[in-house]
Amino acid sequence: MNQKVKTNAGPQQTFLSLIILGVLAVISGGVFWTQFSHNPAVQQMSSALAAGGTSAAAPSTADEKPLISLPPGQSPLSPLETFDAATLSDKINGKAELYLSAGFIRLHSQRFTNEAAGEAWMEVFVYDMQSAPNAFSVFSAQRRDDARTLDLGQYAYQTQNAIFFAHGPFYVEIVATEISEAIIQAMITFAEAFIEKHPIKRQTIGEKELFPIEGLVPNSISLVSADAFGYDRFDQIFTATYKLDDTELMAYFSRRKGSRDAEELALSYRNFLVEFGGKPTESELGIKQAEMIFILDTYEVVFSYGPYLAGVREATEKQPAQELAIQLYTRIKEASRE
Repeated sequence: MNQKVKTNAGPQQTFLSLIILGVLAVISGGVFWTQFSHNPAVQQMSSALAAGGTSAAAPSTADEKPLISLPPGQSPLSPLETFDAATLSDKINGKAELYLSAGFIRLHSQRFTNEAAGEAWMEVFVYDMQSAPNAFSVFSAQRRDDARTLDLGQYAYQTQNAIFFAHGPFYVEIVATEISEAIIQAMITFAEAFIEKHPIKRQTIGEKELFPIEGLVPNSISLVSADAFGYDRFDQIFTATYKLDDTELMAYFSRRKGSRDAEELALSYRNFLVEFGGKPTESELGIKQAEMIFILDTYEVVFSYGPYLAGVREATEKQPAQELAIQLYTRIKEASRE
């Protein structure tokens, strides 16, 4: 039976609607601010400046080998502090999950100054992440859009008042209170001294070479240690951003224990997408066991080859998704024969 819908709203309903809209606006503003304030080191520096004090964490114990030693010309402003998995969130405002999920062991931090930098001071954060891939994972996850690549080891970049780099199992952040050429040079001096004091065999994360070159956005390769794309079974997933035919999309892959494991995980992710509204879509991939899913107005491709799980996501157009998936499949197939 058809019923007429009452469209006029009384004063009380109007007032209630305005309150709801106001609350939603505040929540949206908070989410927006969080997205652009994601770096724990910078947040910690801001908190320290506001409080005018030091962290409440205990100094590093005497029997623990310190990860920080200052080069000539630099002087400490605070004791060396150490944090483990249980206390890490005390130092970085509760935003510790990224590090913990990537194999974090300990953090050493200290504030220091340089005789050439005047009253400006810096704080260094040295994260021991156990392995080079783990360190690269947090390094790539923290990289900013305004970053400028530095010729400082394999993975390093600079923002206006900070330097970030990965060196073997260590991920290092150096954040300054002011912006000047002198303070930037002081941070570089510390970084060079740290690299020299912690010699490692040059380690190349070879998996990165599996990404096709055509359309690859520079410096976009990243390693997600856990819960990639919101799926709790996706860990150790390499991702890279591409621009093809004016479409921006992402390629990804992960080496699993074996072909059976990769095949099962690909099927599991496919089912995960379908469960949340994805629809299998016809395609011209020509890849065995590959499937294209249309979800949230984007196209995703997921497949496996040997021990590799791989795919494409966030493609607003079907053709670029197919092209990139085929390129990725071909590259993995060729590399498996090398």
